[in-house]
Amino acid sequence: MKINKCYIAYLAALSLLTIGGITLPQMYPTSHQSIAQADDTPSTNFTMSGPGLPSVGYALPLSSAPNPPVLGKFITADETFGNMKQGTFLENYRLISEVANNTLTAGQAALIFYHLTNIGSVSALTDLFNNDAEIFKKENSEIDEPTLQSQLKTYVITYKDVPGGDPASNYTVPTRAINTHTRITYKTNDGTDLPEKVFQDINATITGNTASKVITGISGNTYQDDNHTLIPEISGYTASANSVTFENGGDSTKEQAVTITYTKNSSPATSAPNASQSFRVYGKQKLYRYQHVDFKKSERIRKYATKPSAYAPVFTVVNTTQSKAGNPRYELSDGSYITAKSAYVGKLFLEDETAKTLYVTNPKGIWTHTATDFSDQLNHLKQGSKVAVTKLVKDGDTTRYQLANGTYVTGNQRYVTTDKPQWVTRVKAEGGRNLYSDVDLTHRLKHYRKGHIFTVKGWDYSYGHNQLISGTKRYKISGGYITGNPKLVKIIK
Repeated sequence: MKINKCYIAYLAALSLLTIGGITLPQMYPTSHQSIAQADDTPSTNFTMSGPGLPSVGYALPLSSAPNPPVLGKFITADETFGNMKQGTFLENYRLISEVANNTLTAGQAALIFYHLTNIGSVSALTDLFNNDAEIFKKENSEIDEPTLQSQLKTYVITYKDVPGGDPASNYTVPTRAINTHTRITYKTNDGTDLPEKVFQDINATITGNTASKVITGISGNTYQDDNHTLIPEISGYTASANSVTFENGGDSTKEQAVTITYTKNSSPATSAPNASQSFRVYGKQKLYRYQHVDFKKSERIRKYATKPSAYAPVFTVVNTTQSKAGNPRYELSDGSYITAKSAYVGKLFLEDETAKTLYVTNPKGIWTHTATDFSDQLNHLKQGSKVAVTKLVKDGDTTRYQLANGTYVTGNQRYVTTDKPQWVTRVKAEGGRNLYSDVDLTHRLKHYRKGHIFTVKGWDYSYGHNQLISGTKRYKISGGYITGNPKLVKIIK
């Protein structure tokens, strides 16, 4: 049977979709030209939509569909079939909902979607989110996320026979009516004018030295703004909150008032007995940054996931202090605080004067340099290289190690270590394995059968620069990346 509606249409057409009323993602080419021939391959035409939401339709070979066809697995199978990033379709709906309820701007949504999919252009995506959000806004609702999450695990898709065509199935994305209008007022504690461009970028209205913005939602829900898209960061100030809880007090006709106050960060007390010269530390495991020295969950500014050393978060410490309970804290350059416990953070630069050998661990490798200012680049040392060092050189909290030939390398622990890492040269596929072009394993290139031997050139981690996600180990091989999961590939010694 001929498939004339397919994912490929989306990839080809997206960059051209700039006029109002055209859905994103647009799965069907406007000409409905045949994209692929599959006369002997039965498929299902799946449609997903919702009140005021754009309709998404595509064809999936039944042989690729999960059995039973549970919604979440079905959508994942279709995204995999279309070589799409998992979560693309539902994230599109979520972003439309957030733009319609003013917690995100269309431009912010476009950037998020572009970085997720790398499809289209930010300007075209901005127009599309504007158009779709305007339509969805008329429904006065938002995505019902709890119901959606439940249905992804439990809702089983049913197929209906279509005379002369492929069986069809459809799903309606759950929504619920909003009942709270919240006016956020932004101001500083010292009366300083807010940075105009920062608040223009979030579509806030600036009046004198304050700004305001109205968002909508459901009473009792909390909007957590870890990415500072609703409550932007201001240099030298700390916001009083990084979330907004919708509360209508039982009256949906009244506007809720919320004030976000930016408090000027105090200058570090350099004369205090426990003050020290600034230095940098990196995160060893999951931690949070707080507004004040006595940690409260309600005063968390941001979460940092456990990351491999190459992608660990880095903080500049200006003072060492402690909480009322005696717990060690680091005061950071922006006036916020993190724990100073050695299990959670460590000095960014090695200070081991007895070290004789360094190992390069960063996927990008390192360079040797003529002098300690690193004003030039001599020889590149790839990941896994072993370097003999003769001397430690300090400059503030920065350290360099000198080699026998007089050149220098970094002592930054995001790049090197004194501990010998496990070096893997070959792995065997425990089952069928895929080769991908990217470290996040989203763009599949080739499939290998069980037992295939891969020659490993190095290692890396998914979501390296996303501090909210830990990431997963990958092996770099010729042509791309494969999983580093020891349950899926076996190390050959």
